[in-house]
Amino acid sequence: MLQRLGRIALAASVLFAGLGFDDRRIGVASSEQTLAQLGDAIFAQLEERKTDIAFAYAGDREELSARIASLLKETLARDDYLAYNVDAYLYTIRKWGATANVSVKVTYRETAAETALVDERIRVVLPAIVKDAAGDRERVRAIHDWIVTHVAYDTALRRYTAYDALETGSAVCQGYSLLAYRMLKLAGIETRIAEGRVDSGSHVWNLVKADGRWYHMDATWDDPVPDRPGQASHAYFLKSDAEMSKDHAWTKTYPPAG
Repeated sequence: MLQRLGRIALAASVLFAGLGFDDRRIGVASSEQTLAQLGDAIFAQLEERKTDIAFAYAGDREELSARIASLLKETLARDDYLAYNVDAYLYTIRKWGATANVSVKVTYRETAAETALVDERIRVVLPAIVKDAAGDRERVRAIHDWIVTHVAYDTALRRYTAYDALETGSAVCQGYSLLAYRMLKLAGIETRIAEGRVDSGSHVWNLVKADGRWYHMDATWDDPVPDRPGQASHAYFLKSDAEMSKDHAWTKTYPPAG
């Protein structure tokens, strides 16, 4: 099977002190404001796909300066679908009196409207996909097979989102994984996006929890290239860590699989 490289959209953060401040704020809190509260406010704006997020922080400014980069990464990590749809972000901090004014500019691969269309399309097709599936494993297999037989690998490496996969029928590994993530979630299956490397470079796939246990699932590598309509391999379906590690290496910590 041809090993495919799908570039992964990893967010990068940069701090520039002394730049201008956009006065559209999340709100000014009391001096007891915490970074956890700040993270909640940022996450709400990210979920709405806001491109310009600004707020005044009245908590510990030294802690804010030291933790802002990790706070943004932790906030994105709350939801894999959001994290892998953020193309890049840049934050600025400016201090005025007792508050610190922070602005975050974000670019996304998939807009809020496109995500809404993804969910709408999934809600239409999902009942028929899983109607004969009994239990977690059969539901996961039904979703896996539908994706493999309805999406072709984008050899031009231009399509990265679930919206691309549904709208054009083509995507790289990131699009396959995001579509699987959304479909599995809406089917009530717990899932994660696994990030790592294969011989050809960076790669992402899914972790799924079926019958109480975690497994690897790589729909991209189960889709033949060139595309063979109607054919789905299961060589990378519900695999253990030991099985998957033969040609996949993950670069983050995930629940043990298998």
